[in-house]
Amino acid sequence: MAEFKLIHLVKELLNVTGVNDDAHSFVELVQRMPLRTESNTYGCSSTIFQNAVQNLAQVVPNSQLFLEKLEYLKERNVDSLGEYVQLLNYISQDSRVKDLLQMKKARSQFESLTTETMSTKGAIEQVKTRVKRASKLFKGRDLDKSWSERNLQLSKTSSITSWVQRRPSMSWDFSSITLTTSRMQLENIPDISQENILIEDLLNILIGLPGCYIDPLKLQDQYATREFSLCDAIDPSLKDLLKQILPLASHYSTVQRFTEEKMRFEFGQVCNALAESMNSLIIDYTLFVTQMETEFRSGNLNLHKLWFYIQKNLHNMSFMSNIATSISKSDAKGGKVLSLLHDHITGYIGDTQAQQLCLHLMQAACVPYMNMLGMWIYKGIILDPINEFLIEDNEMVQKEEMPVDYSADYWDKKYTIRRERIPTFLEPVSDIILRAGKYLNVIRQCGKAVNHKVESIEYKIEQKHYIDAIDKAYKFASINLLDLVLKEKDLLGRLKSVKHYFLLDQGDFIVTFLTLCEKELNKDVADVIQGRLDSLLDLALRLSSSNNDPYKDDLCTELLPYDLQHQMVKIKTVLSIEERNLFLTAQKKTNLTVIESFAFSYEVKWPLSLILNRRSLACYQMIFRHLFYCKHVERMICQVWRSNKVAKSFPFLSAKQYRLAFALRQRMLHCIQNLEYHMMVEVIEPHWSAFMQKIAKVSNVDEVLTCHCDFLDACLKDCMLTITSLLNTITNILAICVKFCKFMQGEGSLNITDGQQQTEKVESFRESIASLDLEFSEALKELLEQINGLNKETSDHERLYNLLYRLDFNSYYSGQFEKLGLKNVRMNISG
Repeated sequence: MAEFKLIHLVKELLNVTGVNDDAHSFVELVQRMPLRTESNTYGCSSTIFQNAVQNLAQVVPNSQLFLEKLEYLKERNVDSLGEYVQLLNYISQDSRVKDLLQMKKARSQFESLTTETMSTKGAIEQVKTRVKRASKLFKGRDLDKSWSERNLQLSKTSSITSWVQRRPSMSWDFSSITLTTSRMQLENIPDISQENILIEDLLNILIGLPGCYIDPLKLQDQYATREFSLCDAIDPSLKDLLKQILPLASHYSTVQRFTEEKMRFEFGQVCNALAESMNSLIIDYTLFVTQMETEFRSGNLNLHKLWFYIQKNLHNMSFMSNIATSISKSDAKGGKVLSLLHDHITGYIGDTQAQQLCLHLMQAACVPYMNMLGMWIYKGIILDPINEFLIEDNEMVQKEEMPVDYSADYWDKKYTIRRERIPTFLEPVSDIILRAGKYLNVIRQCGKAVNHKVESIEYKIEQKHYIDAIDKAYKFASINLLDLVLKEKDLLGRLKSVKHYFLLDQGDFIVTFLTLCEKELNKDVADVIQGRLDSLLDLALRLSSSNNDPYKDDLCTELLPYDLQHQMVKIKTVLSIEERNLFLTAQKKTNLTVIESFAFSYEVKWPLSLILNRRSLACYQMIFRHLFYCKHVERMICQVWRSNKVAKSFPFLSAKQYRLAFALRQRMLHCIQNLEYHMMVEVIEPHWSAFMQKIAKVSNVDEVLTCHCDFLDACLKDCMLTITSLLNTITNILAICVKFCKFMQGEGSLNITDGQQQTEKVESFRESIASLDLEFSEALKELLEQINGLNKETSDHERLYNLLYRLDFNSYYSGQFEKLGLKNVRMNISG
C-alpha cells in the first residue's frame, strides 16, 4: 500500500475513534510490525486472514456474533474486508494502542457524566469510583506524553516524515550514536605509524563516519559549521595537517545536511532539484574518498599527498557549502533560490571553476522553474503546488460568473506577480511573462485551443537565449488574443453600438425614444413599471435606423437608485478624496423621477467584458445620463416655444407682456444647445476619432484597455463631469430651466382672450419671470466665472474655453452683468 494512502486511512481511523494524535507515528508503528509475504496476502481465503479471524474470535466478548457478522460481510463482497480485519488484529495485539483507546473511552465517559446534573450523593460517588478505576488502569503510563514526544516537527506544508528524522543513524553526517571502539594509545606510537592510523580515521571523517581520534562536536544550531576535536596525543605537525584538511569534512557536513533537508517535497521543486544536483556531486566526492582509501591500502598515501589531492574538492565543497548556508539561513524557496544562485554566478566572474560549478547547479535547479514558466507562457497554465512561481492565481472569479455582472478586477487581480518570487534574471521581463499567460488563459476560457508547442527553456549566462523565447511566446499570445477580440468577437462593432446609444450617436433613435417615453419619464420611479420602459425601448429600436444594428438586443433599460452626482462616487478614478467625501456626506435625493434615475445598460459577454467592463459601462452611463437629461430639458423648452406660438394672435399690448418670458426661454434654449454641441461635437467626436486611430495601431489587449480608458477619462473630464463645481452649476442651470418650463405650461400658460387680463395676475407673472431670469443669469454667470477661473497655463481645459466663447458670445453676458450692477465678471479671455 502506498505510504500516502496508508497515512490517509490511519488519519480517518484516528478521527473516527476520537484520538487527536499524529498519524505518522502510528504508521511507523505499523511499518515496524513483521509482515508475511504471500500471494493475496489480505484476501479472505489467505492464511493470514484466517489466523487474524481466529485471534479476534478469541478476544472478542461474543465470538459467535463476530463470526456471523463476518460471514454477512463476506457474502456481500465488502471492499478491503481483509485489510480491515488485519488492522483489527494488529490493534488487538498491541497493548499500547488498546490502552490508548481505553483511556480515550474512559475520558469520554467521564466528560459525558460530568455534563449531567449531579444532585445526589450517589452520582458523585459513582464519578469518584470511575476516576479511581481509570487512574489505577493507567497508573505509571503517560501515553499522551509518549506519543507527543514521538511527534515530528513538520513545516506549515503537509509533509512526509523525513527518513533522516526517523532513522538518524543512517545519515552520512556523523550519527549521534557513536561507535564504541577501543582506542590505541598514540603517545608511544612512532610518527609514521601514527600517521597511518590518523589517515584511516580521517578517511572515515571525510565521508561523515565517526572516528576514533577525531571527534565531531555537537552542532550549536541546524545551520552551524561542523567543528572537530583532535586527540591530545597526536603529533603537533600531524595535527596541523589535520586542521588544514578537516574543513573539507565541515563543508561536506553542511552540504549533506542541506541535501537531506531540501529533498523533502514541502521545500519546493527548485530546492529538490538543487539538492539532487548537489547529491550527485557528493557521490562523485565519495568516489574520490574511496580512491584515496585504495591508495592508502596500497601504501601510496600520506597526509601531505592527501592534502595535495583534496585541493579541487575542497574548493568545490567550500563553494557548495556557502550556497547551502545562504539558502538555508534565508529560508529561500523557488525564485528566491534562483536569485541567490544567479548572484553567485555573477559574483564569481574571476573564478572560472566556481562559476562553472554554480552554473551547473543553477541549470539543474532551474529545470522545474523553467518548466512552470514554459507551461505559463505557452499554455496559460500554472502548475505550482508549493507556491514557487512568480505568477499567482488568486482564483477570485469563476468563468461562470463573468458574462453579466463583471468587474475589471478579474483582469487586474486574478493573476498577479509576486515580486519576492521573481528570479533576478527574469525581473526585466516579468510583466511580459504575466501578460503572455493572461492572454493565453483568456483564449482557453473562450473555448479555443492553444496550439502552441511547449519549448524547453534553459538558463544560460547569456540572457538572450531565454529572453528571446519569452518575447516570442508573448508575441504569439498577444497576436492571437487581439485577433480573437477584434475580428472574431468584433470589438469595434460593439464599441460603435455602445456609442450609438450611450453617446447619442443615433439621433433618430433617441428622438423616437424620447417621444414614446415622454409621459413615463416625468413620473416618479415608484409609479413606473420597468417592463413598460423595456417595451418602449424595443419599439424605438425597431422604428429607427438602429434596427440594422446586430447588437441592439443587448441594450436594456435600468432605473438606478441614485442621481448622476451620487453615481460619480462609484467611479473611484474620477474623484479626489475630498470630492468623494463631499458627495458621500451630501443628502441623497429621495423621490427620484424616472428621468433622474434612468440609464441604459448593456450586456457584454466574455472576453469583450475585459474592455467593456463594469467601470467602463458606468462611465458610459454617466455621460449618457448627462446628455439624455440635457436632451430632455431641450425638448421641454421646445414644447414651451410651440405653446407660446399662440401669442401671435394676441393684440400687441397683450403679447408685449410675454416679451421677457420669451427672451428668457430663448436664452435657456441657446445655453442648453451650446452645452450639447460642446459635449457631442467638440468633445466626444474628436476623442472618438483619436481613439479609433489608436486602436488601429495597437499590438496587444492591454493597449486596447489603455486607449479605451484614456478615451472615457477624456470625455468625462471635457464634459465637465469630473469637475465637481462645474457639474453642480450645470445641474442647477438645468433645474432652473425645468422650473421655468413647468411654470410656463402651468400657471404661466397663455390664456389671454381679447387682450383682457387682470392686473394682479399680470404683475404676479412678471415677478415670477423676473425672479427666474435673475436666478438663471446668476447661475450662468457662476458657470462662466468657473470656466474662466480654470488654469490656462496647461492644455487640460482647452475645449472648455470654446464653450466659454459661445455662451458669452461678444461678451454679451459680461456687459449685461456690469450694467445691472451685479458682481463684476472679470474675463481674461485670450484671443
